[in-house]
Amino acid sequence: MQSYESFLRDIKKYNLSISVADARTGYRYCNGCGAKGGFHFPSTIWFVVVEAACNIHDIKWQKATSIDDLLKANEDFDNDLKKICDSESQNDITMFIRRMRIAKYVSGVEVVGTPAYAKERGFTE
Repeated sequence: MQSYESFLRDIKKYNLSISVADARTGYRYCNGCGAKGGFHFPSTIWFVVVEAACNIHDIKWQKATSIDDLLKANEDFDNDLKKICDSESQNDITMFIRRMRIAKYVSGVEVVGTPAYAKERGFTE
């Protein structure tokens, strides 16, 4: 699990989609990349650590009050993953292969995670 200090450093370094105040209050909900008590994804995408994006996604899902909030969190997750990986990619090839992996991560969240979590929270469309 990413340390709180490392989490804050990554938020600032990559200009990720959460305020430091929200990160501070929500960090206790973070569990890295994957479902709490379920399947975990690697916290790296082709040698780039993306755990901060996963943790932000956890916080935003915890704060969600509707299915629309979950979908917005998924969109932010995609953007945060791209910010991290794009800034760490040295060339177009590494950026491309990392973007392909990001698409798989986000697709898994949208197809499997979102409906299950929405049901658990009692959200309906």
